[in-house]
Amino acid sequence: MNEITLKASYIQWKNPILGLPTRPVREHYYARRIVAIVNGEERQFRFLNTELPFEATEEEMIAAIEDQINKEQPTNAE
Repeated sequence: MNEITLKASYIQWKNPILGLPTRPVREHYYARRIVAIVNGEERQFRFLNTELPFEATEEEMIAAIEDQINKEQPTNAE
């Protein structure tokens, strides 16, 4: 089990219609960058709006980070 502490969360905005200005509204939510302390090491993670919803709670962010860490680690299928 990984020890995960959230340090910061940054929302990235992008207008879905090219050429128009981007605003910080739910419809323009594009991605989220999270800085977390994982097992004593500071790491950055990035999740698109399809991977982590705009209304994500801290628990959901931690679960998404755990999923990404598990995907990074090779499995012993032998």
